[in-house]
Amino acid sequence: MAGTRNTAAVAVVIAALALTATACDNNDDKKAAPAAPTTAAPATPSAAAPTTDAKPAKVSPAVFLEQVTQKTSAANSAKVDETITIGEIAMKGSGAIHWGDGIQGDLTMDFSGSPVGKGIALLTGSESAPYRFTKDGMYLRIGGDAVELLDGKHWVHYSAADQAKATGGSTDQFKDADPVEGVRLLIATGKVTEAGEETVAGKATTHYFGELSIDDMAKASGKGLTPEKLDQIKQKLTTAGITKERIDVWVDADQLVVKRTETGDTKAGMFKTSVLYSDYGTPVNVAPPAASDVVEASALAKLGKSGSSS
Repeated sequence: MAGTRNTAAVAVVIAALALTATACDNNDDKKAAPAAPTTAAPATPSAAAPTTDAKPAKVSPAVFLEQVTQKTSAANSAKVDETITIGEIAMKGSGAIHWGDGIQGDLTMDFSGSPVGKGIALLTGSESAPYRFTKDGMYLRIGGDAVELLDGKHWVHYSAADQAKATGGSTDQFKDADPVEGVRLLIATGKVTEAGEETVAGKATTHYFGELSIDDMAKASGKGLTPEKLDQIKQKLTTAGITKERIDVWVDADQLVVKRTETGDTKAGMFKTSVLYSDYGTPVNVAPPAASDVVEASALAKLGKSGSSS
C-alpha cells in the first residue's frame, strides 16, 4: 500500500487532471440532469449513408453552412480524432461523441507531448488518459497503483461544480468538439469565405473559413448560438487573452463536416485545435460507469489534505 506522502501526491495529480481535461477541449454544459442512458446511443445509418444532395447553385457560403448544420445535426454521432497545440505543447485525442441529447462520449487523450504526461503515467500506466463524458459529469479511468489507492475503484467522477471550480467557471469545453456548433460559430463570424475544393482524409471537401473577434460577439446573436453560449465564448476568449480566432471547416458532398480547426494567439502562445470527424452515426457509449466503481473528485481533495498532513 502506498504511504501517506505518495497518497497525497497521487491524489493531487488526479484532482489536477480535471483542469487539464476541461482546459484542453471537450466538455458539455453538465447542468443538473437525470442520469445518462444505460445503453449506447443508437447509430443513425441514414445520416452516414451517401446522399444525392449537392450544393445549391448561387447559394451564399453562410446559407450553405446552415444546411450543413441540419445534416450534421441529424447524424447525431461520429468518431473524432483531434490535435490540440498550445505553444510548443501538443496533445492528441481520439474516440467518439454523441450530440443528440447534449454532448456525451468517450475520449482518450494522449498527453505525451505535454508536461502533464508524466503525472498521467502515475495514474494510468501510460501518458494517456481515458475519459467518459455523460450528462452528469466527466469520468477519468485510472489504473496501476492508483486503483489500489482508491480501494479498487477505476473511475474518478468530476461533477459540473468540480469542473467549474477547476476552470474558473467554465464547463463547456467538451461541447467544442460538437461539429454542429463549430459550423454555427463560423456562421456567427458574419464573413464566411469559400476557399475552394480540397481533399481531406481521403474525401473531396469544400473549405470554408472566417475570423471571429470579441467585437463580433454582439452581432452573432440569432445565428444559431444562444446569448448564453455567446457569453461563454467571449469569456473563454477573454480569459485566454484572445482578441480573435480563425475558424476553418471542411464539408463533404453529403453536407457533413469532415474537419474543423480553430487557431489564434493566447497568453501561452499560439493555439490550434484540429478535429477530424468520421463514421457518422456510429454507436457511442453514453452510460456512466457503475457507481460501485466510482470515487468522487471531491473525496480526492480530502484524501490529499489528509495525506499531506500526516
